[in-house]
Amino acid sequence: MESYFKTKSIFDLIAKWKWHLLIITVVAAILGYVFSCPYFIHPKFKSSAVMYPANIVPHSDESESEQMLQMVASDDIKFQIIEKYDLYTHYGIDKEAKGSLAKMMEYYNDNVIIEKTNNDAVKITVCDEDPQMAADMVNSIIEGYDNLELKMEIIKAEEILRIYTDAANRKARVIDSLSDIMKKYGTEYGMIDLSSQTRALSEASAGGRGDANSIIKNWQEYRADFVKTDSLLNATIARYNKDMRICDEARRDINRKQTFSNVVSRPYVADKKFYPVRWIITLFCGIGGCLIGIIAIAIIEGCRKPKEEVGTQD
Repeated sequence: MESYFKTKSIFDLIAKWKWHLLIITVVAAILGYVFSCPYFIHPKFKSSAVMYPANIVPHSDESESEQMLQMVASDDIKFQIIEKYDLYTHYGIDKEAKGSLAKMMEYYNDNVIIEKTNNDAVKITVCDEDPQMAADMVNSIIEGYDNLELKMEIIKAEEILRIYTDAANRKARVIDSLSDIMKKYGTEYGMIDLSSQTRALSEASAGGRGDANSIIKNWQEYRADFVKTDSLLNATIARYNKDMRICDEARRDINRKQTFSNVVSRPYVADKKFYPVRWIITLFCGIGGCLIGIIAIAIIEGCRKPKEEVGTQD
């Protein structure tokens, strides 16, 4: 019952001061509408893009979209955008002032939102007072991501090229040395190829040719070394050819030009602001004004009641 009377008392209070509360609510709503105009609050426009990763070589166990998310939100791209669009001037930040970088990053993170969607895509959203600049910044972030990913791929390909070029050069020197040894077997010992020489040497030996007997003797004496050297030469040539193929692939990676994103939703220049929403500001100002009015009236009535009681006792 006590809560009922308290509620009834509040409604009685509102009914008593209804015209005052109505005026306060209307004035607060009008003020909210006026102070939310572009003269006081600069409107902001939003532009966004949605993209999926493409042609990516994972750098760790994370998914391709997570890798893309990290790259797009990297400091390298942030500083590229800050420099390209002179955001210190655009946001009115003194570059030489203490803490200017932290303030710049705060503004950037407030106006540039990088997030992962439920479908494993990456969404880039830029908010700015200039709708054209918002759209341009989204495109520049996408371009910066493609360039950064390409730069990393080139650096990796250059490292692979250097490693395998050195390895191929070492194998080339080994091949030259082994080829000289095989050449010596052929010129000094008449040993060229065991399988192809066997029958011919047998027939020549049977015919009484002394040089054939000499070559057969050389085969008997140096056969193991010849076979070992020949096998080593062929294996080294095979590894050399493999290294050269890897070098060719690395050169192609260095010289190739490609993108690493599939943009499924491209940014466009917004023709309608998204902030501030004037009707919401007007509504909340009106409600706030009404509540403040009720509180003020309750205080006034609370102060009057003791005085009235004192007057009655007198």
